[in-house]
Amino acid sequence: MASAPLPPPTLLVAPAFSGARALRHILSAHPAINIAPELDVLVDAITPDGRFMKRDAFLRSIEHDVRFKRLGLTIPPGENFTGIARSLYEQIVAARPDAMVHGFSLEQDFDRILWLWPDARFIHLVRDGRDVAVGNVRAHRAGNLWHGIADWAESEALWDRMSHKLPADRQFALRFEMLANEPDYELQRLCAFLGLPTVPAMLQQAPILMQEAQGLWRKAETKEISAAEHRAARWLLQNSYFLSGTVRPPSIIRRIRLNLSNWVAVANHRRRLLGTGLWLKSKIVGKIGTRKAKARIRRRQFDIASRQPD
Repeated sequence: MASAPLPPPTLLVAPAFSGARALRHILSAHPAINIAPELDVLVDAITPDGRFMKRDAFLRSIEHDVRFKRLGLTIPPGENFTGIARSLYEQIVAARPDAMVHGFSLEQDFDRILWLWPDARFIHLVRDGRDVAVGNVRAHRAGNLWHGIADWAESEALWDRMSHKLPADRQFALRFEMLANEPDYELQRLCAFLGLPTVPAMLQQAPILMQEAQGLWRKAETKEISAAEHRAARWLLQNSYFLSGTVRPPSIIRRIRLNLSNWVAVANHRRRLLGTGLWLKSKIVGKIGTRKAKARIRRRQFDIASRQPD
């Protein structure tokens, strides 16, 4: 007898440092909700016009992906990309077969998942982009708020385009700040969207939201805040985040300085993580090294990254 088809996944979509991990932790306290961590390797393998990566290319792309390895999922033999994606989702479902809602998280390009599951549902979590920018700076993914807010602005622009096309019963949006301050009400709304009742265990986990500091962006210098707000003003205002003051675009000289400080901050973090020797070697090998040399460098980088906390 053939097994019953799996329901379309429910995707929790939000860029890094938006509080999605805290929300996923709360949702996991519900016996009927099973949302796995980030699975962006799937959308990374899909072009905007819906072309899928070949199997061998996909396997190479995840060979040194630390976050994917930590999921503990296995790649089925002989399957093409669509078969691999289906198998990964099946493994997520099998981890909690009694749940009614299954899915995973995505941080970027989440519209591309519709090429695999056209009927997928989406939970969009939005957080003040300036706090997201602070998170990126603290994690050394950006050197200043101007660069730190860029992915957030792009994500909000993408969600704006998607939300106008998705049916209302397949999309749900909530603000992190509202969730942190009124978890009872917001979780009731979210569970109603999922067709489930809330359970006390979810509220017992809600204090984890308050561990995520809010408003840290206010401690940055005024010029840096102004530049970041200029870059994302439309999306901040559209999500009811008030701007701090007069927003001005950074001058050409200021942009050059912002770009330089961003490059230096990210490069220095990479150098500290890998060690100066390996960092320099990776730069040289990346430009003139053989395929085998590049593979050795990637393996060494992967070994170092895998020892870092998630």
